[in-house]
Amino acid sequence: MASTSALANTLRRSLLIKVISKPTPSREDVASVIELTASKVVEALQAQSMTLYLVEGNDIVFRHIYYSPTLWGKDEAKAAKFKENADKLLTLKLPTGKGIVGKVIAEGKPVFFRNTQTQAPMMVSMAQTTGFDVRSMLTVPLKAGNVVIGSIQVLNKEPAAGTDGEFTDQDLVLLQEVAEYSAALIQRMMDPKFQPEPEDTAKFISRLTGHPLVTKIEELTVDENLITAIGDAIIRREHIFPCARTSPNSISVLMTNPLDYARRESFQQATELVIDDIHIASAPFIDSLVKKYFKNDPVASTGDVDISSVADVISSAYNGEGGEVKAEDLESEDSAPVIQLTNRIIEDAYISGASDIHIEPQEKELIIRYRIDGLCQEKLRLPRQVANSLVTRIKIMCNLDISERRLPQDGRIVFKKYTKKNIDIDLRVATGPMNHGEKVVMRILDKSKSTLPLPALGFSEDNLARYRECIRQPYGMILHCGPTGSGKSMTLYSALGEVNTPDVNIQTAEDPIEYTLAGINQMQMSRQIGLTFARALRCYLRMDPDIILVGEIRDEETAQIAVEAALTGHLLVSTLHTNDAPSTIARIGEMGVEPFNISASLVCVCAQRLLRRVCKNCKQPYEPEGREKKILEEAIGWSGQIFRANPHGCPVCNGLGYKGRVGIHELMVNNEELTNAINKEVEVAELKRIAMRTGMKTLHQDSILKVKMGLTTIEEALANVPPDLIK
Repeated sequence: MASTSALANTLRRSLLIKVISKPTPSREDVASVIELTASKVVEALQAQSMTLYLVEGNDIVFRHIYYSPTLWGKDEAKAAKFKENADKLLTLKLPTGKGIVGKVIAEGKPVFFRNTQTQAPMMVSMAQTTGFDVRSMLTVPLKAGNVVIGSIQVLNKEPAAGTDGEFTDQDLVLLQEVAEYSAALIQRMMDPKFQPEPEDTAKFISRLTGHPLVTKIEELTVDENLITAIGDAIIRREHIFPCARTSPNSISVLMTNPLDYARRESFQQATELVIDDIHIASAPFIDSLVKKYFKNDPVASTGDVDISSVADVISSAYNGEGGEVKAEDLESEDSAPVIQLTNRIIEDAYISGASDIHIEPQEKELIIRYRIDGLCQEKLRLPRQVANSLVTRIKIMCNLDISERRLPQDGRIVFKKYTKKNIDIDLRVATGPMNHGEKVVMRILDKSKSTLPLPALGFSEDNLARYRECIRQPYGMILHCGPTGSGKSMTLYSALGEVNTPDVNIQTAEDPIEYTLAGINQMQMSRQIGLTFARALRCYLRMDPDIILVGEIRDEETAQIAVEAALTGHLLVSTLHTNDAPSTIARIGEMGVEPFNISASLVCVCAQRLLRRVCKNCKQPYEPEGREKKILEEAIGWSGQIFRANPHGCPVCNGLGYKGRVGIHELMVNNEELTNAINKEVEVAELKRIAMRTGMKTLHQDSILKVKMGLTTIEEALANVPPDLIK
């Protein structure tokens, strides 16, 4: 027996989030969708009774029954009888093709009775079955595509509706609409192979969030100046389409899911505009709008066409195929095609979600690769002869010495100086001499992206609670370790964001400044003029800091000053390049820091990696066997259904089977036993055993936990972190 309290908006929204966030849902989610559908039907139609039926094999089963309290009033005995009747019906099965419900399911057409139009025997018969007078009835099919999977039946409108208990033609239209989009979602829960149309999902979200649905461009008021000002880079990245201003600082937008608060926040920070009016649209509709309004923009495509066209011009010139450009005209870094190519590579990499761009001269070709989700992917092959002019162009953009080709150089590109697009990124550039010429690697630093909150970084519940305790310590040293690109900086920035309050003075020394944080004092290192981490630290100790962030501890001098700061009432956070948490102790010791100073200053060490997330849309469940099952059991003492990547992928993940990344962490928190072991200079293996005994989950254990949670695959976990040798 349902109650009106169960239809509260809070429950509806939480269930909706659950359904939407599971692109590969299970049959258990059917109950959630049915609950949402029932609540919408009862609320919209003011029905006294609602029953939802589903087809199972050759039978029709009762899946949800609602009776309104107005049917029994204050009569508790009658209320108990209705509950008993509902419980009994939920155990029954009806043969297909029999009765009104069977007819509706068999023919796929609705049936509508009203008291004024129907003979009394029909109503008397139904009253005997239901236990109350039936004055009106609506029964509509649940049709998913061409298949009818069940039906919804409603009886009598509430007395307060003022229609003498009878439904109207408008009620029939509304119920058919609810049944149409709900059927697609219910079928999706029951059959993983069934994919509802994006329009069906958009209808479902619109109805259950209360935001209006837009299906035609004529329904929109579009401010083209606003769209141009925001630019397609932000619109494509967040998949939020701005329509018009509602005030000088706020706008109305189109979204596929208004409950995606992370995208909303990112969009608002990037545009400095508040979203105060949301309309729902399907993903293809938003994509069509982007293509329409950015059709003349070279970056409006995914970048493939534009880059390819520039690359074709360059290749044609060197292949002697004629055309407007000659090979000798491409030898200069000021050549228009070379300038255009450089910009297109950077723009395309940004839109593709790359973290790094690799420009690699080979013996016969120049190869351009992007690192996306941790893996390098080849993008372009160009004639070898264009390498010098392309590299020189990049050096000019970051003010490096273009005549020096024998030594490595580091620089920075502020890309806004070289593009009219609304792409606010910096690039950290490193060049180095290779056997076939200079290689360039550019790290993309997106200034429009904000840091993520700590819970979004992949911390397990236990690790998150312990880490939050650590970052709220008044003094000591917190170290993050891992290879380049393992998410250390993001974690540190997120931690600082959590403790950043007006009464705390936070100062950072960084090389480079990757994210600009409001209320935090950030210093950019410059080795050319002698501004090193050690010098910045000495400066900071005289500037009354509460928390100091040092980008990286690279040498003995920085390590000594960092420990000194941690021992004199400051909380110091920094990074190191080590494989795991326990080996960080040995690494600091190698830098000349005394063991008793390490143990006295250390709060915690967090080792981390980034694993590729298995695509939510196409991941495949399976039961592990053999070695895989053994690995699961040894790591976390559990075995059950996990997921593998789809080898063919899907459009969402561009055919890769993976999309996005999730962090894994090894959090070693200092304690009395660890302090004694560090002072005795025990070996790293023994430190690891002590840490595991006192609650540390290793990187391997945390990676297997992410496999259990369905976030990644066991192949990805083992490719990044091998099983523990120490038990």
